[in-house]
Amino acid sequence: MIREEFIRQFDWFLLIILILLLAFGEISIYSASIQKTGEKVILSDYYLKQLIWIFVGIAIFIFVLYIPEVIIDIFVVPFYIGAIFLLLLVLFLPGVKGVHRWISFGGFGLQPSELAKIASVLLIAKIISKRYLQKWKIVVFSFLVILPPILLILWEPDLGSALIFIIFYFPMIYFAGVPLYAIILIISPIISIIVGFSLTLWIIFDAILLIVLLLRRLSFTLSGVIFAGNFFLSFVTPYFWNNLKVYQQKRILTFIDPTRDVMGSGYQIIQSKIAIGSGGIFGKGLLQGTQKNLAFLPEQQTDFIFSVIGEELGFLGCTFLIILFILLVWRVICILRKIQNTRKRITIVGILSFIICQIVINIGMNIGIFPVVGIPLPFISYGGSNLLVNMAAMGIIVKFAAEKSFIE
Repeated sequence: MIREEFIRQFDWFLLIILILLLAFGEISIYSASIQKTGEKVILSDYYLKQLIWIFVGIAIFIFVLYIPEVIIDIFVVPFYIGAIFLLLLVLFLPGVKGVHRWISFGGFGLQPSELAKIASVLLIAKIISKRYLQKWKIVVFSFLVILPPILLILWEPDLGSALIFIIFYFPMIYFAGVPLYAIILIISPIISIIVGFSLTLWIIFDAILLIVLLLRRLSFTLSGVIFAGNFFLSFVTPYFWNNLKVYQQKRILTFIDPTRDVMGSGYQIIQSKIAIGSGGIFGKGLLQGTQKNLAFLPEQQTDFIFSVIGEELGFLGCTFLIILFILLVWRVICILRKIQNTRKRITIVGILSFIICQIVINIGMNIGIFPVVGIPLPFISYGGSNLLVNMAAMGIIVKFAAEKSFIE
């Protein structure tokens, strides 16, 4: 009876979207694995490895569906501790291209930062979903969960992955009951640093901040500390910037605008934009991308897989892929609206946030509106760690939608 109810409640539409995304990704990686120059054809084994990861990912998806929710709850803390241990371990292993992000075994690589994402989401949801937890404790406890992985990931270094933790942190605490104005106050120091370079923006932001503090009627001392702290950050930012060495300023400016260094860090984005633009409406045809075949696209099977799609399948191919992502997000939101359990809702919000973040950042850096930060395109880019974590995350969402919860 329970199994029949589970099957009846199972979200088959979401499963179909996942299968279409996996198939689309495998075809794209197969194309990215081939380089054709005249009669010469070079075929890499990326598509074969990805096919293995897809089957493993499907197995994990099914495993998550069948494992009791109580067992998941029991292993949340050990899973988080294990992820932190792996993040520490990877720092002492030999680096790849100057960074320490992967643990290699048998020709495959494990990226601990991917495991840390889902582990942090599950632990945050477990902690902050407790009833009658004070708002300041929600903010502090959840921040203490994401702080260790952020610091360790920045040490690798991997700014893109560290950024994702910050992004899913705020929606989770908002759904846990932290007011929007409090979240704005939390991120205000970052905004103050950014607006510090413009006197007009500085005045406007400080005026808005002051109005928010007055409307919320916080204590005079707290309001004063918040306003003074933000004012100070905006004031010292230009001074700090002017005291940096020229090469330090150049590095930061190149990160923000890679086109400043067209033969260095800007090379990838420029070639990506050329590839996407040359695809036109219908594309050059599968396997026919010249930018890809001539190896002008670095990391074309991972971070820049969207460029391969744009060049070979054109605007229509990119639109089809984006529609699939929109349907995926829409379906998860539909599930979220139906679920009443607080812990489940917070978990789904965290998962959805880091998946949307990856989609937006990856496509954004492929079309040149974001810097290159090494974020893969979910379900599409080559890579086992990201795919397995995303499949496990989808399994959790589908499981929550189909089962009644015994965990509060």
